[in-house]
Amino acid sequence: MALSPRDASVLRRFEDFCTLEGLRPEAALHEAPVIEAFLSIGCRDLAAHSLGTYRATLGRLSGARTAGSFPASLAPAPYDTAEVAGLWSMAHHQRSARRVEDALVAVATLLGAGLRPGELSVLVAADVRRRRGQVRVMVRGRTPRVVPVLAPFAVELVEIATRRSGYLFRPGVTLRESKNLVNERCARLVRDVDEVSLTSGRARATFICSHLRSGTALGELCALAGLRDLESLLRYARHVQGAPQSKAALRERARGERR
Repeated sequence: MALSPRDASVLRRFEDFCTLEGLRPEAALHEAPVIEAFLSIGCRDLAAHSLGTYRATLGRLSGARTAGSFPASLAPAPYDTAEVAGLWSMAHHQRSARRVEDALVAVATLLGAGLRPGELSVLVAADVRRRRGQVRVMVRGRTPRVVPVLAPFAVELVEIATRRSGYLFRPGVTLRESKNLVNERCARLVRDVDEVSLTSGRARATFICSHLRSGTALGELCALAGLRDLESLLRYARHVQGAPQSKAALRERARGERR
């Protein structure tokens, strides 16, 4: 079975560590103490949540039981209602009509559909569709999916999509693979010094936390957000009162929702 790019990257780093230590990677992969040594010694530069990802990945690939755990990092704080209104107002007050539309597209898709920057950069006008009164975004990339756009962002997003063709965000830019295409423009949005800034991390957290508050089924929310596993919701759930606050609680709620 072909490995995902992330799994392959983790495995390569583990194999390099084993080679330096004079170990056979194929055998060492099934030894939990070796995995723990790799995480402690060979991954000192990684953040806590990345260490958790590495441990989970190696455990899944090997079947080895790894001791201990690293706490998941807390997701960026979601925007509150006043901040969302401020961002929407800021988007409407850029220096030109084109910049206004770019800003509105960014706010509407990052907050309203939870897109990652790379997903927004390749979004085209035809990917925004209205059907039976609901506006949906067809997300491309590694986790393709269809996401209904949250209010109040849907109406203006679909109106802009009808006026544009080709790429929806910054249509004049030909190089779409840059990680900074979205974040650089967001950082340059005109705003008052005391106004909140638009960042993709907080925007995505706002989308996911909105669904957690509204009671969207956890499995459905993972699909909407393009998350591979249920436990990825934990770092967002910690911002939401009443949401499950442990991996076990997430799994228990998900089982109840499937009954």
